[in-house]
Amino acid sequence: MKRDIYDELKAAILSDDRRVILLEGPRQVGKSYLIHQILSELDQRSFCVDLEKDRVFRSELDATTSFEDFRALLKVRHGVQDGDILFLDEAQESRRLAGYIKAFKEDWPELRVVLTGSSMNRLFDDTVRIPVGRTRSFCLFGFSFSEFVKCVHGADTAALLRTPPEQIEPSIHQLMLELYDRYLEVGGYPQAVLAAKQNKDFRAISNDIILSQEEDFARKEAYDPELFRMSLRAVANHVGSPSKYTHWDTTKYKARQVISAMKAWHLLLEVEVQSLKPENDGFLPKRYLHDIGLINRFRSIAAPPISLIKTLNPALRTPLGGLFENAVLINLLSGQSAYAEIGTWKKGSQATQEVDFVLQSGSSRIPIECKASLRLKKSHTNNVLAYLQAAQQPVGFVISAAPLETIERGGCRMVNLPVYLASRRNIELFADRTLSV
Repeated sequence: MKRDIYDELKAAILSDDRRVILLEGPRQVGKSYLIHQILSELDQRSFCVDLEKDRVFRSELDATTSFEDFRALLKVRHGVQDGDILFLDEAQESRRLAGYIKAFKEDWPELRVVLTGSSMNRLFDDTVRIPVGRTRSFCLFGFSFSEFVKCVHGADTAALLRTPPEQIEPSIHQLMLELYDRYLEVGGYPQAVLAAKQNKDFRAISNDIILSQEEDFARKEAYDPELFRMSLRAVANHVGSPSKYTHWDTTKYKARQVISAMKAWHLLLEVEVQSLKPENDGFLPKRYLHDIGLINRFRSIAAPPISLIKTLNPALRTPLGGLFENAVLINLLSGQSAYAEIGTWKKGSQATQEVDFVLQSGSSRIPIECKASLRLKKSHTNNVLAYLQAAQQPVGFVISAAPLETIERGGCRMVNLPVYLASRRNIELFADRTLSV
């Protein structure tokens, strides 16, 4: 199955600008598989090495003393030629590679280079910065909802999400909500989704993936293993709410260190809360998990699983808002640059008016409010309206489980977008549609 990012990534690899392609993301989300899938369909020869597994080549690379020495190693010993594609997986395992990235474009432009890794922060450090203008970054997470649907229900159904009609029939709306409920339960790890499709134990697959991430993280970051799972639980139990160091049962120093490291590994996502006046900033950030299926799995044992359709108790539906936010954020970030940021807005420290996300689209800012509701209420648009009026922006969005609807209020236009359509592409598409009317 082709990922949503496939065509854009393929075009970047073949681009004439010859920038080094950096594909980042958590482990086990399909980075290596995606690159091999693209390379298998190209006419160019490729030389592929996993630097974590191939210790001999990694030793040869790290023993080189200059880029010319490295180029000689590739050409003479390994037969790499001009016009080939060099693919180095787990690139962060090399001590020398980062220092050669700038030279690829300048001194060997005939070679196309792709680097992947789960912790590129270990490739670039304080001594070697990312060379400006020499790289193009992508970040891959687990399956987006459209990819999930493509896998479990087929390409035709997924096509409705990629090119949505202006009106959604009630039967299609209900089907998509049912599929989205399943997505919230299973998550986006490709292997777990495939297991769910085959009616196998997807939870066991996800648990194995988390265990391998935990072991790898502890080994390479030298952290207490308990801090890894503690972080997943802390975020899962407070997802969508201001995140405090006191949510971690450890010292503030250790909490800060492990959060920073897990962000660099793309295991934790962080959104800074800001106002329109920088002097009013200083809010606590909000933190999210890299896979939506982990929320139910790592919430407090006493808390029952939450469902978009089946959880009707208002008190139990409260955490569903954070789950919504987490899913929307993953779908907004996947396929973007690893350094892309999504903002959020709060009017002031004493104000209750805030929106969950602010998406930069060209010169516009699009406010997005997530509501875990099956019906849209007028009050659900209050915060979006407040931002639009304060920031003088033309259109905003409420993401909910209610049917598609356009609202005009207070001189502003807002779209209630069903959560299953909440991708960056669709938000920009509906924004254009709304403004063109």
